[in-house]
Amino acid sequence: MLESFGVDLTKLLVQIIAFLAFLFLLWRYASGPIVKILDERQEKVREGMEAASRMQSQLEATAARNEEVLAEARREAQSILAQSRESGDALVERAREEAGKQSDEYMARAQAAIRAETEQARQELRKEAADLAVLVASKIVRKELDPATQASLIEATLSEAIAGQGGAADKS
Repeated sequence: MLESFGVDLTKLLVQIIAFLAFLFLLWRYASGPIVKILDERQEKVREGMEAASRMQSQLEATAARNEEVLAEARREAQSILAQSRESGDALVERAREEAGKQSDEYMARAQAAIRAETEQARQELRKEAADLAVLVASKIVRKELDPATQASLIEATLSEAIAGQGGAADKS
């Protein structure tokens, strides 16, 4: 029946036996190295994937460390800025205090100078009043006056002394 299709049965059996022999030889001698090569390639691919995975995790860890370092640097920069501001504020405050102390010192000196001048003016006024009293007394002693003239002279002298002291008191 196969012969009607143009197939020779003996040739077909020889080809089948040759094919089976080829498959046996291929399986026996070639399959081991081919499987070995495929296994080696599979191992290399697996190692490459593991290395890529390790590299990825290392990159992520490095990125996280970089972020931590950047955050620390930012914190340090903020701390330095805050310290600089505090130092500047303290410096300004010290300058203000020093200026206040100098101002108080100048005011104290000025007040002391005013008090000294006032006291000197009072001393001069007392001296002038004493000189005036001595002058009046000497005039009274030299001149013999009647009691009315003596009373008016004393009153005039006292009025001048009081007027002089009142003016000096206004200055202080």
